Parts: sequence; structure tokens; C-alpha cells
Amino acid sequence: MIDNTSKPVTGAELGELEAFLLSASAPSSAMDLDMLDGFFAALASGPERLQPERWLPLVWGAEAASPPDFASIDEMQNMLSLMVRYKHLVETVLSLDPESYMPLFSRCSFGDSLEEREAVENWARGFLVGIEPVRETWQPLFEEDAEFSALAPLFLLADIAEDRDIDEVQWRQCREGVAECVRAIHRFWTPFRGKTGKIERPSAQDADDWQDDDFNQECQCRRDKQ
Repeated sequence: MIDNTSKPVTGAELGELEAFLLSASAPSSAMDLDMLDGFFAALASGPERLQPERWLPLVWGAEAASPPDFASIDEMQNMLSLMVRYKHLVETVLSLDPESYMPLFSRCSFGDSLEEREAVENWARGFLVGIEPVRETWQPLFEEDAEFSALAPLFLLADIAEDRDIDEVQWRQCREGVAECVRAIHRFWTPFRGKTGKIERPSAQDADDWQDDDFNQECQCRRDKQ
């Protein structure tokens, strides 16, 4: 059983999760930490709250030939708990203090521009994967031109847009605008997102008893700024 879901995940724990996702124990198709962060941003900003059994298979990848090779039951429970807590942290930031939200890559330093571009692209691809389980439910946003514009930079950064030919300045603008895109998408769905996790007109969300230092804490992943 996964406990302590409301306990913020720490930087050290994110490093532990990242190491597992990159290890031989995880399927080769598994998300890396950047992709997982984008994936959770989509789940947190979207219209529905999905249970782990719906989103967890996407973490391992649709092409996964077999489940992760956990060393023990304890390791399995720990990794699942870390992911649930990580997802909950993203949800809490967007609900209670959206202006403080930043994607993982904005809190990290990189060895070179190629590493940075890979991280940003993976983040954007993770966000788009997060739409797929409930794509039909997301349709109202796709039909609103103003709100859909918040998704356009993510398609460009994921390198799957029809018009992929953007220069360095445009790429940088898209990158720097990611946090506001996520906030805009979250705002769009807020009136529809009720306590049941399904679309319904509006139901005030209960504020969790999170302290500022909980959801504003710095991520300390392995590429983190010193």
C-alpha cells in the first residue's frame, strides 16, 4: 500500500527515482525524470484526476515488453510511492501557488545545449503523453483558439509540430513560456474540475494543509543548480 501521499517528495528522493528510471531494472521505454515531470504537469493541470492504474503503465512505456524488474517488494512500493508523491506535489503547487510552478528543466543546469534541448523536448513529450488517456475530455481546450495557443509551444518543443522550423530565439521563447502555458491550461480547467476528479461545474477544491516550505522547496535532482 502506498502511504504518505501528501508528504512532499524531497530532492534526494527525486534523485533516487531518477536513478531507477535510468537503470536496467526499468523498461528501456520508461520515461526519464524530465518526461515524468511533464507527464505529471499534464495530469495535474488537466480536467480529470487519474488513478495510478491508469497512468502508471504510461510511465513504463507503451512498448514495454515486461514490467520493471524490482529487486524487492520494498523497492516496488518505494518507487510507486515516490511517483504518487511527486504527482501530488505538482498538483498542490498548481492548485495552491501556481505562480511558483516551474518545470523541472528550469530548476536544473546542463552540461551543454544539446543536453538542455533533450531535457526540454522530453518534458514536452511527457506533457503530451499525459493528455492521451483522456484526450476526448481535453477536447474543449482544443476547440478554444485562445486556450489552445497555450499548447502550441509544447508541440513545438516536443518536436512533433507540423512547423518544426524554429530558430534559437523562438525555441528559447517557447522554453521560457512553458510554466505560463501550464498555468493557463490549469486555469482553463479549474471551473470544471470538482472534488470527484471528473468534469463538473464548479466545486470548490479543499486546500490541503501544506506549508509554504513544502511546495516551494527546491528540487535537487542530479543536474540541479549548485
